[in-house]
Amino acid sequence: MRCIARSTAGIAWAASHLDSSAHAALGDDALKDFDSAGWVVDLPPSIQPVWVQRIRAIRQADRLSEARQLDRAAADDIFLRLPAHVFAADGPRALAAWTGYLAALRAFHRRDLRLSGLADHRAMLDRLSGSLFQLVPFLSPPQFEAIRGLGVLDQFFNNLRDLAEDAAHGICYFPDDALARARLRRDDVLGDRWRSKPGWPNLMRFWLDEYLPELERGAARFDACDDLHPSVARLRSECRARYLRILHRFRAVGFDFHRFAEEYWREVRAREGANPSR
Repeated sequence: MRCIARSTAGIAWAASHLDSSAHAALGDDALKDFDSAGWVVDLPPSIQPVWVQRIRAIRQADRLSEARQLDRAAADDIFLRLPAHVFAADGPRALAAWTGYLAALRAFHRRDLRLSGLADHRAMLDRLSGSLFQLVPFLSPPQFEAIRGLGVLDQFFNNLRDLAEDAAHGICYFPDDALARARLRRDDVLGDRWRSKPGWPNLMRFWLDEYLPELERGAARFDACDDLHPSVARLRSECRARYLRILHRFRAVGFDFHRFAEEYWREVRAREGANPSR
């Protein structure tokens, strides 16, 4: 795979090289991929293709999982033929992570998903992006195990970022016990009734001030790794910066996830414009 030139525009690069627009996904794929992986375009030519190839495979799985909600029969056939060979060089552990990620996509990317409790929610985060992050290249065995904690955080923040999009498509990842604790129902989140419910800010304060710190503790082991490959260290720093942007904007809009989506994606587009080298 050829190296991507640094002069390529970020969002256009994501669309053309990360398979962002190849399937009928639910949201603006290229914008999301630029937000999460636009930094890959800055990697040295010697390693950039390794990252791009893996991200493309993962994005194909993501898009097909979303398309499966729209056209299940057509997507299932392609889903079973996704490119596992991309991860074969890393041996059985990476192939197991890939298989686990595909199984998690099939289990949790459903409009009828209902999670009973926080333990179920945390297991979902781990099975999805805990597995996904183990597909990162250049990991030593200890790093391979530790990175699952960062993957859990990544899924948490992606779900927070995408609340408006998911709600518009009838998807709610909040577990039933957390909703009940705040005297909310799933339909309150999927509709617009959360705006008038005093339980909504209570839920979000619990979500961000009590539950999130628990997940942060799970990522501490990977945060402590000081011998990462430079590209993996870049991944970690870019993830951390993105999490802070999401958290800051979400608090700034008073937990209004519709307003958040408008302002956050406007910032992402502005950030691309401010970095023409991408």
